[in-house]
Amino acid sequence: MVAEPEWFEDPLAYLIAPTSTEEFFASIFERSDLACLREAPERFSALLSVRKLDSLLASKEFSSTSLSMARSEPPISRSFYTFKNGAIDKGAVLNHYQSGATLIFNQLHQNDAELARFCRALESIFSLRVQANVYLTPPESQGFGTHYDDHDVFILQISGSKRWRFFQKPIENPYKGEKFQHALHKPSSESRECILSAGGSIYIPRGLMHEAENYGDQPSLHITVGLLSKTWADLMLEAMSEVALRNSEFRKSLPPGFTRKDFQTDDAEKIFRELAAKFKNEADFTKVFELFRNNFVRSTSIDISGGLAIASSKIRATDKFILKPRTPATIRTQDEEIVVVCPGGDVHFDVALHDCLKIALSGNSFSVSELKTENTTGAIQLVRKLVSFGLLKADN
Repeated sequence: MVAEPEWFEDPLAYLIAPTSTEEFFASIFERSDLACLREAPERFSALLSVRKLDSLLASKEFSSTSLSMARSEPPISRSFYTFKNGAIDKGAVLNHYQSGATLIFNQLHQNDAELARFCRALESIFSLRVQANVYLTPPESQGFGTHYDDHDVFILQISGSKRWRFFQKPIENPYKGEKFQHALHKPSSESRECILSAGGSIYIPRGLMHEAENYGDQPSLHITVGLLSKTWADLMLEAMSEVALRNSEFRKSLPPGFTRKDFQTDDAEKIFRELAAKFKNEADFTKVFELFRNNFVRSTSIDISGGLAIASSKIRATDKFILKPRTPATIRTQDEEIVVVCPGGDVHFDVALHDCLKIALSGNSFSVSELKTENTTGAIQLVRKLVSFGLLKADN
């Protein structure tokens, strides 16, 4: 059996050690940065290396959205490293990298199995979408000037070093798409800084202004793990939509002429207050919260690793299986059938399989013979279907 990587048991704890996860969520998350400086250069080496990037760049075709370049001064535009048809010019990419431009692999978790696995593990902890962008910066170079991000990030330093500087938060918890404006957001005179070397990591909450530059005479390789949050505002907007579907008053037009300067707002404000009170009374937290839960699970990536090997093998009654780690699966009864809400979408089953599904998705190891179907063939067919949709793995 192949040993799991060190981060597998608790990827968040592995990122923020020696800080505990309890302290992180209680006093750091969405509040302040956290620098975890370590003398452990191999800590994240299993996730990525320059050698792996070299192989990916040489063997895969990247779109102009999945591979890009950046340089603080002088800036570099997309046309510098793409052909006229928009395809990536790999020769130009390497040439500009050697001239000081940072090479960026956007959402590399979509092209690398280990990064994808790491992101899925964090998704199970945070209950939000996680992505991984990769930055390779040549010596004495800087990819971006001072800015903030509209989502929280973890920085995992793979090799080389970077100097990070942190400034103020001009906007507290910016919306997705509420981008940094250079003319409006100026860094404060006070800043904090640290040197992040291989094996170190940093947490940066959204809205915190920061900058980074290569430190030393070696290229810097780091992974930026992005946390794409769902907010209370998102939940409230969904609740409002649900209330509006049931109440036609919310769907009426605003008063004719409401943009005129002489428009009297008294009656309009009265209606607004009445609707706000109605929303307060009728908003269904439980229904909307459950919708968000299920939609998040459906939106996560299906993990069919190992599925083809099982699909190509004979399954016996004595064979054992188990729910894959960190795989959410909720059993629901709907319209005289069973629906399993799981990564990738809903999977449908005959209602007679309800008890078998409870055993199979319990998280405990089970043998095919423990599934009390009409015959062994039916139990094997159920296991094969659950394997096909990334829910079960062999438990040998």
